[in-house]
Amino acid sequence: MKIVVSFVTVFIISFLLIFKLVYNGNKQEPEGEKIGFFMVIFVTVMLALLPTAAVGLMLFLLLGSANAVNMIFSLNLSVDQLVVLAICFLVYSFIIESIIEIIVKYILGENVFYHSTVLLIRIGVFYVIGKGIGLNPKVSFFIAAGVAIMILLIETLYNWREKNKQKDLKDE
Repeated sequence: MKIVVSFVTVFIISFLLIFKLVYNGNKQEPEGEKIGFFMVIFVTVMLALLPTAAVGLMLFLLLGSANAVNMIFSLNLSVDQLVVLAICFLVYSFIIESIIEIIVKYILGENVFYHSTVLLIRIGVFYVIGKGIGLNPKVSFFIAAGVAIMILLIETLYNWREKNKQKDLKDE
């Protein structure tokens, strides 16, 4: 249920922001090119599905990572706890982590120390989030470390893939 509420919330926020953009853009069009109000609603719904799907994919990625750590270490967390953890991790990733990554990249440059520092910060923040929702310290640490390491692996694989694409484009 919490996942559905999260999706609906993201959809509503996306819908409202995109509706304002589409509606104002439509008002500025010449009279012959304007679309009707119901078409504006339809276009807005279709466009609002994109960020909702992206957030949903990331939420399921985090939920799957937390569930995998839960199963590997037999932490016996409930589905509700995993969903709340995944939502909190997602909120942190969208709101705060980008700022932290920019600061760390500015100070250290993009190298092994940068990735290690971001990993340690992520583990620390995820640990605090776990403690904040009532997990005991051991369980919170295992979830934090496991999910942070999985995110690092996914980011590393993505970066390698992008570098290989760029290298292949240069070779052609």
